[in-house]
Amino acid sequence: MKFHIKILLLILLVISSVSYSQNIKLNLVGNWNATDYWGNKSVFILSEDNYASMSVNGEFIDGKNFIIHGGKNDGQKGEMKYIINYEKTPIELDLIAVKENKEMGRILGTIKPITENEFLMIWSFNGKRNSDFSENNNEQIMTVKRKD
Repeated sequence: MKFHIKILLLILLVISSVSYSQNIKLNLVGNWNATDYWGNKSVFILSEDNYASMSVNGEFIDGKNFIIHGGKNDGQKGEMKYIINYEKTPIELDLIAVKENKEMGRILGTIKPITENEFLMIWSFNGKRNSDFSENNNEQIMTVKRKD
């Protein structure tokens, strides 16, 4: 009899832990450290007012005061904003380049939560959202951890 109770408790524990891992509530607002496949580190900041800031190749891009480098808008001011769709699985996070309140471009992101303070992320630059978090796609996956 006791053996059956232990098995039942074990099954309930497994079910509740699987349920918890699928329902992690991830609040993405805050300061993050991102690491790519090759070990390159960058800062990733999502503000309460939907601005995204980050470092790219050692250069910090301020989402509220982004100075465009290169192209026909070289030297002009832009903004980098973000939108998140928590209703999608995996979660969708898009970065949006804005100039004079017009969308100028979009990078499609996909997020797979690990814990409340860690997630995996893939950026897509070709207009097609990539949600392949398998080992076959390791070079595209970044590990992102909340800053202490």
